[in-house]
Amino acid sequence: MSKTEKSNLLLRISIIFALIGFLDSLYLFYSELTGRFFCPIQVGMFECETVNTSKFAKLLGVHVSFWGMLFYLFIIVVLFLSQYTKNEYWVSFFLPVAGLWGFLFSIYLTAIELFVIKKLCEFCLLSAISTTVVFVLILFAKKLVFPSLFSKLDFWNMFDKENDDENQS
Repeated sequence: MSKTEKSNLLLRISIIFALIGFLDSLYLFYSELTGRFFCPIQVGMFECETVNTSKFAKLLGVHVSFWGMLFYLFIIVVLFLSQYTKNEYWVSFFLPVAGLWGFLFSIYLTAIELFVIKKLCEFCLLSAISTTVVFVLILFAKKLVFPSLFSKLDFWNMFDKENDDENQS
């Protein structure tokens, strides 16, 4: 199996984890809309409803699960584009940057849960794990195809066809 084939396999696996994250966020958003949170683990630090009804559960007046759905949808679309188009910037730029943003936001939200609210939500943790796995798989996929994780992070050069032609020679 070539490096490109291995990279594409990792990106396809990422789609599965992004779908899990999307469905998780969709469930949390539905729970927010209906006001009914069903959380199977209600022991110790685990209190989903407390986390999801806290003041930290909203960003710009919208529940963070909605932003999670948008994030995962964006990741899924870009993962599909990376598989079916020839533009290498999907893998070299957009996926790593979006994955990093999602990963850092997940760390922030998990830290809020642990240190401020002092309660955990298992569905929120599932989303954080999904985001982390997607980000790591994207980095491994990029590293297989490009010599460095920092290769082709220059967004504006994606529009410069002359540069691409010179690099391929």
